Amino acid sequence: MSTRPTVNLSRVTAGQVALQDVRATSTVVAVEGDLQLAFRDHSLAWLGDAVPLTSVTLHEGQCFVARQHGMISISAAHAQAAAFVVQPSLAEDRGSSATGRAVLWLATFLKATLRRAT
Repeated sequence: MSTRPTVNLSRVTAGQVALQDVRATSTVVAVEGDLQLAFRDHSLAWLGDAVPLTSVTLHEGQCFVARQHGMISISAAHAQAAAFVVQPSLAEDRGSSATGRAVLWLATFLKATLRRAT
């Protein structure tokens, strides 16, 4: 029996921030709208605010793979709401390229479904 990871679609409105605790190789996919991600180097977390935030903009359809365990703040990059999916790390998965394709397929499917619903 195969176990499939649970993938939940999350939304953020303008001005809202979602915090995600992610493991290394977890993937954040921008399903609808653009996202702004911010995080600090986990190995320097003990320095607190002395370590600058790294900021990444994800455009709709793009994904970001976390290099290390840590907290990522996710917000809408513009005044419109945005939707995203966080695919948990699959360290035990031997075929990560198949996982990446599955996440991108899911993001495309969810995006098309959301557009039809609105």
